[in-house]
Amino acid sequence: MRAIIIYATCEGQTERIAHRIAKTLTQHGVPTDTFDVARNDVYPLAVESYDAVVLGSSLHFAEHDPRIAWCIGENRQRLTEIPTAFFSVSLGIVSEHYKDRAEVQMLADQFLQEAEFEPSLRACFAGSLRYSKYGWFKKRLMHWIADKSGRQTEMDRDYEFTNWDAVDTFAADFATIVHNTRQTNPPVTNSPNAMMGNTDAGNDQSAAQRHPSMTTQ
Repeated sequence: MRAIIIYATCEGQTERIAHRIAKTLTQHGVPTDTFDVARNDVYPLAVESYDAVVLGSSLHFAEHDPRIAWCIGENRQRLTEIPTAFFSVSLGIVSEHYKDRAEVQMLADQFLQEAEFEPSLRACFAGSLRYSKYGWFKKRLMHWIADKSGRQTEMDRDYEFTNWDAVDTFAADFATIVHNTRQTNPPVTNSPNAMMGNTDAGNDQSAAQRHPSMTTQ
């Protein structure tokens, strides 16, 4: 039994969350690989060799990453046969204003509906403000967005809003779903293209690094 987390990160927080989920899943008896579609060629990704899939995307300017939607479309049949989960990462979910938080949930619903994807579990997590990594314009834009949402921030430091307890709970709940499915269904036989080797979650080794045909762009 093995799971994979396929994610698209822009500034790194979605990646941190993906690795935390992978670590927690592994601790709950579900060894997990991670794969960043923003840095790797997705074509050799053998999703059919996994028993569970988590997909995650950052949400920027009301848009989730289209590469995640593409992965869903390319693996639609397999995703209907195994436990799946989806998580969205944004600042809007921690806004002081209910309207902003509701919009984040609505955008996640809309993304999943348009992708024709019904995951077994889903969640919206708060992201971060990495002012130290922004250029002049983006730094001021993100400061304005944070201020508009009721978050007072200073541009000379970074902020992390992710609720890691919520991330751990999400991962633990998904592990339970995977184990329960395992008990009611026979094990999935890995295809000849299955990725080989053992990966300890949290060591930042992606599925792309585990497969000789996958190269980092």
